[in-house]
Amino acid sequence: MNLKKEFFLFVIFIFIFNCNYKPLLNNDQLKQLKFHQIETSGNKRIAQIIVNKLNIVKDKKGVFVISVNGKKSVDIANKSVTGKILNYNITLECDVEIKNSLSGKILYTKKITNSQNYKASSMYSDTLSKEKKIIEDVSSLMAKQIINEMSLSLRNDI
Repeated sequence: MNLKKEFFLFVIFIFIFNCNYKPLLNNDQLKQLKFHQIETSGNKRIAQIIVNKLNIVKDKKGVFVISVNGKKSVDIANKSVTGKILNYNITLECDVEIKNSLSGKILYTKKITNSQNYKASSMYSDTLSKEKKIIEDVSSLMAKQIINEMSLSLRNDI
């Protein structure tokens, strides 16, 4: 009986220590990406927030070019019977493209869209503050999604 337990534990240890586990999301790989050029277009504020959250390294020796195009649209989601605006709907859209500047090959392209509603305040400045906060939060979420997908798709191209 004791011999069976020892054999079982031995087999388990062999499987655990010889599996060569590597995490899918490897931050070291993302740090190896050196971008020669970073291009932002569209809504510059949204594009720049996303670029800042990506923590990408700009290097003259880099071979990658990243293009980020940010778009924002604000629509009225709900009005009262009297015509007063109660809720807004903000939609952020981001197009990201990474290509190798030497070969011209597009390595990664993604279009991400995210929407969120917020209530209108009685003071216009409060409404703008809410919108600004939502833009910051949604842009951060989009950047995290881009980081995850970039890590997965570019892990063989580095």
